[in-house]
Amino acid sequence: MQASYLAKLKDRATWQRLQKRYPQSKLIGRYYADYLLGSGTLADADRQQLDALVTQFKLDRSRYAPALAPAAPAAPRAQPRKGTYNIGVLLPFELQDNSWQTQRRNQFVTDLYAGLRLAQDSLQRAGHPVQLFAYDTGADTLTLKGVLALPELAGLDLLIGPVYKSGARLLARYAREHQIICINPLSQDADLVADNPYHYLYSPSAATQARAAAQFAAVSFGTGRPAVLLHEDSKDENDFAAAYQAAYEAAGGHITASHAFRPDDPASLSAAFLPAELTGASHVVVASDNRKAGPAAFTALGTVPAASRPALLVPGTWLDNPSLGVGQLGSAGVYYYHPKYFDKNGLGYRRFRQLYLAKQNLPPSVFASQGFELLLFFGNALQQYGPAFQGGLASAPVQPGAIFEGLSYPGGAHDNQAVPLLKLSNLEPQLLR
Repeated sequence: MQASYLAKLKDRATWQRLQKRYPQSKLIGRYYADYLLGSGTLADADRQQLDALVTQFKLDRSRYAPALAPAAPAAPRAQPRKGTYNIGVLLPFELQDNSWQTQRRNQFVTDLYAGLRLAQDSLQRAGHPVQLFAYDTGADTLTLKGVLALPELAGLDLLIGPVYKSGARLLARYAREHQIICINPLSQDADLVADNPYHYLYSPSAATQARAAAQFAAVSFGTGRPAVLLHEDSKDENDFAAAYQAAYEAAGGHITASHAFRPDDPASLSAAFLPAELTGASHVVVASDNRKAGPAAFTALGTVPAASRPALLVPGTWLDNPSLGVGQLGSAGVYYYHPKYFDKNGLGYRRFRQLYLAKQNLPPSVFASQGFELLLFFGNALQQYGPAFQGGLASAPVQPGAIFEGLSYPGGAHDNQAVPLLKLSNLEPQLLR
């Protein structure tokens, strides 16, 4: 009787409950394996489950070999256009933590979401409506796993989030298995989107920033004299350094010295900035957002005679470092790669700021600006290309941003390739690239 009814069972959830309740039943294990075998292409989790059943109950592995073979990367599915699109926003709102009443440590999340909501209003007025469905992923992967188990999530057209790396990997796997594009709003880690047609970074990755900076340096400073490459000893900055050296050397340049440093260790910081290595260099690249790196760099450069002082190429975040003076930041030989640059006097930002003030009664942070730009761009991509917009983005030219300088995902890139480079002229930003 068990065999008769098990052979007819077609409900995945019931199979999973039976397997959990009777983990030692070979009959249930064998029929569950047969069910998985007949389910077509399996997700990674199902394939692992099938392999465990074959091993546990010593089933004929050759029978299940087709289902156990790794699946080829899924091609984006063709999907019909719709009048409105449903978007899931998975962010660590941490609504169960009452510390928000006295602390603002999670303010960046609410700012990001406020920017998304304002972009939703703008899309509605433009006749491109989207619906946002917010989910609190908490600060741990356990909460996120609970969200991903919700059945309605698989019916959404786009996913945005999360912000922590462990959760980003989970959501990337989910997006690939369910063929729903997922946008990471803040990360600069290119490894997160490698070999996954359904995962995008809104921001340029650290490696993309490095390649843009190296191409700019090769043209602006030439390749006749060597460069010095200094970087913080962390994941993003290590990625930046490797990509910068590869791109600069491919352009005909040469890196004469490359050092990693720990900015909170004075000995490590001073050992990286060696005046003897700076003399004769065409430029020095310092990849670090830490506020201690800037003063150390300018101090070291100050020991080099002005006539032979190399140019300095650094992150745009140095412009907000209160430890640096305007005279240093505006020096003739200082240049910035600045993926978050936007013109505060531009019409687009002034209009956004006005709308945000009317809604929130306070000026927008950079996270609010990013949320607004992200949804405006990808909301329009949904309307133009549908939920499987990978091909459309790959062939589209650089799109000017509503606030920021632009967004571009050419040739199948899965992180934004638009990286502004600038310097200060009369203490005003001058866009060079």
